Amino acid sequence: MRSLYRGLPITISLAVPARAIYIYVLEHGREGIGDFLTAAVAQAYAGPEEAHSLLPLVGAASAGMSGGVAALAAQTIVVPMDVIAQRQMAMDRDAYARRGGAADVYRDVVRAEGWRGLYRGFGLSILSSLPSGSVWWATYGGIQHWLGPYGNPREGKGTESPARLVRRGAVQLASGLSAAIMASVLTQPLDVVKTRLQVGKGKVEARGGDSSSSGCFDAVCLVILTTATCETFW
Repeated sequence: MRSLYRGLPITISLAVPARAIYIYVLEHGREGIGDFLTAAVAQAYAGPEEAHSLLPLVGAASAGMSGGVAALAAQTIVVPMDVIAQRQMAMDRDAYARRGGAADVYRDVVRAEGWRGLYRGFGLSILSSLPSGSVWWATYGGIQHWLGPYGNPREGKGTESPARLVRRGAVQLASGLSAAIMASVLTQPLDVVKTRLQVGKGKVEARGGDSSSSGCFDAVCLVILTTATCETFW
């Protein structure tokens, strides 16, 4: 059973600060970007009244942009965490017993590949997390606005009846599910390539390819393109 939880300590220890950075950037970015876009739209349409119909689009856009920036900021912690945790997961039992601790894996990576080794797959992480965060929050905001009349009906405004709370919760659930499905479908192929690159299987499968980051990336892509089908990515 313990083998099923390899990488859990490093994941827990770094997931908390990564999430804190994500939420901080998301909330402050959404407010700042929203104010900027609202002012820009109002100016372009010569007044706030004419731009009122575009405010839902502005809200979704600001949520999407801030979500992408927040995901980008969080990746500075998430990528090293993933590299260490995934290498622990990929170890056989003997290797894990000898040098399977997070500190041991960290030292081995830095010794063999330098600091860049901790950020193996960082570019792909950006390419997957940035659109994922943007699509997630833009979809979430858009669906919430679309279903807004159902969750916050005009009649009875100001009251918090149990039925209204249930309807509001249903709107949030539907928004979250829609956002998660949309983001997952669009970014799953990049996650597949990123994981193979971080674990380093491309070098082995490519029979001794270039050990540099670009060489490993080319090897992983070559293996996937020559041996995989569409099912590999999803």
